[in-house]
Amino acid sequence: MNILHLERKFPGSTETFIVNQINMLPKYEHSVFTIDFIDELKSIAKVYHPPKKNILSAKVMLANEVAFFKEKIEAINPDIIHGHFITDACVFRPVTKKMNVPKICSCYGYDVSVIPVKFKHFYKFFYKPIIAEYDLFLAMTDEMQKDLLEMGFPEEKVTVHYHGVDTQKFSLPRIYKANISKLNILTVASLLEVKGHETVLRALAHAKQNQDDFQFEYDIVGQGALKDYLVNLAKSLDISDFVRFHGAISHGDEFMQLLKKADVFAHPSVTTKDNDKEGIPGAIVEAMASGLPVIATEHGGIPYVVTDSKNGFLIKEKDYQTMAGLFYKLFSDPNIRSTIGKSAQEYALEHLDLLKKSKDLERIYESLITKQNH
Repeated sequence: MNILHLERKFPGSTETFIVNQINMLPKYEHSVFTIDFIDELKSIAKVYHPPKKNILSAKVMLANEVAFFKEKIEAINPDIIHGHFITDACVFRPVTKKMNVPKICSCYGYDVSVIPVKFKHFYKFFYKPIIAEYDLFLAMTDEMQKDLLEMGFPEEKVTVHYHGVDTQKFSLPRIYKANISKLNILTVASLLEVKGHETVLRALAHAKQNQDDFQFEYDIVGQGALKDYLVNLAKSLDISDFVRFHGAISHGDEFMQLLKKADVFAHPSVTTKDNDKEGIPGAIVEAMASGLPVIATEHGGIPYVVTDSKNGFLIKEKDYQTMAGLFYKLFSDPNIRSTIGKSAQEYALEHLDLLKKSKDLERIYESLITKQNH
């Protein structure tokens, strides 16, 4: 079976989840159509991209690019077309619209939350033909499924499927120390508003101000537009001596050492004014798989994987005071760190593993082929 994947920019360093879905199904032939080939992550797929860079930043296909992909798609003759993001399925529609094969599209977040707000009713002009032509849409969570239905996607064409994380890769033999002199906190996320770094910084300053014995070190892995703002905020809160901005770090020894060193993982996502919200942040699942207690927010798809006070902690968006209290509780009580951390690891390995989710995706592919043949 030949699966043709569609993504405008492939494969971005933060989009391991797309490459993982491809690499975990080696029994199939995989091809990728992309306008902007970034080549930051290795996949088993054969990648097809136009020889010249698109001056329109891959948002609209030029006539020569349509011709390029049409020629390739006839030679590949795919059994299934798998679009990644509804927006990307729209971009590739001039190439795929006449293909009489099953079409499936994975929805990941901004294509469901931001686009309808940013483009008001205009987005429907682009989404409507995709809804008609595609056979199935994969929502990461129940909440995303609900959003899709409210946008007019037919119920019979939407199913919940979370792609999973390679949990075995992050499963560490973690030691929960009985007494710690300082709490090591870790966040792995691009420096963007939606990720909520500001909440963590304000929480740490609040805890430091109100608990004389509270000591901490905060490691931030990621890069983005808010770097200067967050550095200056840490200074203004008088905690910059305890905060380290590491920039982007790929999964490797340095990354695993930071994961091993951490006592708690913080990822308090917030909904932005243009309705940008997360699906299930992969970094949260990775942290859970490593045995870390996670403090996150009641936001997007996060409650789908984190149950408050059972395998992590959930707070309201921007509630830095509650987060500060949780930091101090985890600093003071090793039993909570151990109990929550072990429960998080157990849940991630059992319910959020890439291998298990890949088998589900394989069944989805097979069912679409069977349905097509009948």
